[in-house]
Amino acid sequence: MTDPVLSILLITHNQRGLLQRCLDSVLAQELRVPFEIIVSDDRSTDGTKEWIFEQKESWEKNKENLVGINYVYCNSDECNPSTVSERCGWNKLNAYKQAKGKYFVNIDADDYLRSSDIYQRQIDMLETHPECSMCMQRVLSLNEGEPFERGKVWPKHPKLHEGAVINKEDFILLELRGLNQSYMIRRHFEDDMQALYDKWFDDTVITYHYVQYGPVVFLDRADYVWVQYPKSISHDMTKDDMLIIYGLLPLHHAKMIPSLQYLFLRQGLGTMIHMMKHAPEYPKLSQQYHRYLSLESGFIYKYYTEKFHSVFGLIRYKAIRDLLLLMNKHQLTSKGWLRLAKHTML
Repeated sequence: MTDPVLSILLITHNQRGLLQRCLDSVLAQELRVPFEIIVSDDRSTDGTKEWIFEQKESWEKNKENLVGINYVYCNSDECNPSTVSERCGWNKLNAYKQAKGKYFVNIDADDYLRSSDIYQRQIDMLETHPECSMCMQRVLSLNEGEPFERGKVWPKHPKLHEGAVINKEDFILLELRGLNQSYMIRRHFEDDMQALYDKWFDDTVITYHYVQYGPVVFLDRADYVWVQYPKSISHDMTKDDMLIIYGLLPLHHAKMIPSLQYLFLRQGLGTMIHMMKHAPEYPKLSQQYHRYLSLESGFIYKYYTEKFHSVFGLIRYKAIRDLLLLMNKHQLTSKGWLRLAKHTML
């Protein structure tokens, strides 16, 4: 059997009604290289598996260069998830473990592609730029049912132009990262993603993991349609959830990917200061995010989940806030200062 050059990793959960639109857009891709589609299905009870196996033989027979469609089951209960994001990460990891391609892309069942050549264009870009770890395009963010003209294209920045090669410093410090599903990624087969990230193998971590290995080449298209629904992952987050979870992301990423930790902390200094200035003494966290923080190690995570703070805890919290304010005011962003900030928070 021919080895695929591209692995298309599609995750789904009870989305049978939307899955056909997604798969139709994937199968419409005019690829000149062998490719595979891996559908990772997290606990669906809506006939997803049966429908795929009904169509599988016809798809494989009639689509040029399609090596195969691989359906794999996933039970995200196994990862003891705190949040929906962790369920998605576990599902993406399940798909990734089956992949054989030199390159891979992620796509969600409720999203789709609006051109037939985007994946081949991204392959061509990566073949032209062997030094690059990923090929990035923009995203078209669109409410379900709206025409393309109503959508929002992002990210936008003067450095993002056709053929631009973005180094990791600019990528992180200028916040050029877009949605992971808009990237084609050059795989590193030796990386054990489960050992590294487990259920935290989410969109952002995947992107940042691969930017360690080389710059990102930009393709000036917006052909990944990111469909928005009233009930998104963040729809039930409280105000305090958003303030604290997003405020702690720079620290979370620093823990996940140590080789880039100083860039994350430098870029996220203002976000962490905002969190510490505005978070109430006893935040009103939803149950899932309270549990998520409780399972994390480090002072700052425990502080936000405590029912009562010790005098020492209150003093330490204020000292961390003052340290971050001092660093921001005087632009103290050397590795030594950032290391000190990280250690005081953890």
